[in-house]
Amino acid sequence: MNHNVQNDQGNLIPVRNIYCIGRNYRAHAAELNHDVPDSPFFFQKSIPALNTSNEIILPENREIHHELEIVVLIGKNGEKISASSTDTFISGYALGLDLTDRIYQTQLKEAKLPWLLAKSFKGSAVVSTFQSEKIQKDYWLKVNDEVRQKGNGSQMVFSISQQISFLSSMIPLMSGDLIFTGTPSGVGPIHSGDSLELGIGERSIHSLSVK
Repeated sequence: MNHNVQNDQGNLIPVRNIYCIGRNYRAHAAELNHDVPDSPFFFQKSIPALNTSNEIILPENREIHHELEIVVLIGKNGEKISASSTDTFISGYALGLDLTDRIYQTQLKEAKLPWLLAKSFKGSAVVSTFQSEKIQKDYWLKVNDEVRQKGNGSQMVFSISQQISFLSSMIPLMSGDLIFTGTPSGVGPIHSGDSLELGIGERSIHSLSVK
């Protein structure tokens, strides 16, 4: 099984951990009827969730939602990283989809149980090729040529630097870790037969078909 991501030089990098921040865009928190947290909180996806392919295979009898995100690749080990030095620990930026079993997640939330199994099914951590440049333009997701999500990193409640600094104060980060940095509003279901396109500014960078 492929547990690597690729950068724009064609190099393959083994992935160690996949971390995701929750409720990091105010409009997204509002659309799910959640308050914005006072400090960052994270959950994880398993390594088998990693999906660098051009297809999404939906699990049977589950309602899967798309959550578009900027993803950062950690390039060296570190802990207790200051917010002013986080850029030196990032070796790439990509777009990704945090695919979510929404009904199951809601059931787990209502029971006050962890979200892991609603977030971490096979192929649920979609990532594009990593680039060295920061993603500063608007980024977007089209489903069947219709824009479903659009966001900008400046809209984050907690910036990428704040996320890395906070996370590394609680747990050491490792070279090869991925951090999904939060989703803008517009999340919704995907279905077999859908075509998905991820892009930055005017440029499409990754496409997928849903099976």
